[in-house]
Amino acid sequence: MKEKGGQRNGRVKILCLAALLLVGFLSVHGQYVINNPNKPLAPNAGRILKLQEVWRITDEGGEFFFKYPNKLKIADDGRILLADREELLEFSADGVFLKNLFKKGQGPGEIGGSFTYIIAGNELYVKDYSQRRIFRMDLSGRYIDQLNLEQSYDNLIGVRDDGYLFIKSVWPPAEEMTGKLLPILDTVKLASKDGKTVRDLHTFRTSWYMAQRAQAQWDLNIEALSDDRSLLFGSHTREYLIEVLNIAKAQIVVKFNRKYPRVRHVEEKWEDDFRKRYGLPEFEYESDVLDLLVNRDKLWVKTSSADREKGNLYDVFDFGGRYLDCFYIGSGRTLLGARGEEIFVSEKNSDESIDLVKYKIVG
Repeated sequence: MKEKGGQRNGRVKILCLAALLLVGFLSVHGQYVINNPNKPLAPNAGRILKLQEVWRITDEGGEFFFKYPNKLKIADDGRILLADREELLEFSADGVFLKNLFKKGQGPGEIGGSFTYIIAGNELYVKDYSQRRIFRMDLSGRYIDQLNLEQSYDNLIGVRDDGYLFIKSVWPPAEEMTGKLLPILDTVKLASKDGKTVRDLHTFRTSWYMAQRAQAQWDLNIEALSDDRSLLFGSHTREYLIEVLNIAKAQIVVKFNRKYPRVRHVEEKWEDDFRKRYGLPEFEYESDVLDLLVNRDKLWVKTSSADREKGNLYDVFDFGGRYLDCFYIGSGRTLLGARGEEIFVSEKNSDESIDLVKYKIVG
């Protein structure tokens, strides 16, 4: 007995839907990786973004100097903060320099050396790597208070209503550092606002090459927090893989990648010297993922694919892991931050000076 075409098509649709639901369930629970194709959904993917300059900041006035600008963050009122060597620079929304919030020292509101910081509402939380403390100040630089931490942490990655998000790295014992790749355990920890209770959320594994007198990082460890501080995106391998940690559930809810043509590694002089002295293995390929940046409800992934005229290639995913788009921002530009259709980049000039530039994406 023949089955009617409509019934057969209906059953096929049901089976396909069931299969999709099953794959979605397994992917959400971290059991499968969402494997995206090489090409994203956008029909104009791979373009160089058309950019319109909004403002440009130079350090010609001498009030501050751009050396290694990084950790650009945007406050709710549009103010821009930027970290540099012994600088925490604050600019108005229209690009006017306001002040340097960095104060060298060991006292309240002072920073001993390298640091990181988080903007939460109208306040700044500064983690001084040289000391076990976080201090808090408002956006004008007025010191509020500080929290003395009972244990050391390697990085402050977020401030939530229920506490601070840290990364704590555990290294192998010294006797195992005999010239080989060893696993490093990077645990995401949620510490209460008073610092007394700490909860482990998830542990990522990275690798370092370790000898008795020298270490070299093998896998990059890159994290980015969603704007609502509910999701942590992480890349912890040289190959293309993004993992998404749900903070409240303390669970990886999705992993995704895309079919990616890997880039051959170009060796630097220090690597050759290091290998001859300590036996470092050769890097065959560059790390596929170089940075992660959250732009509202999208994740921008800086890849190792680069062009002399176009610059680095950036992939765009939604938070569910779908590969939506990819683009270049142009040679000589380093993307520091984005908010909607506005991006903030550092640009190196022919005299090696650096400008901070705000662009609007056109079209």
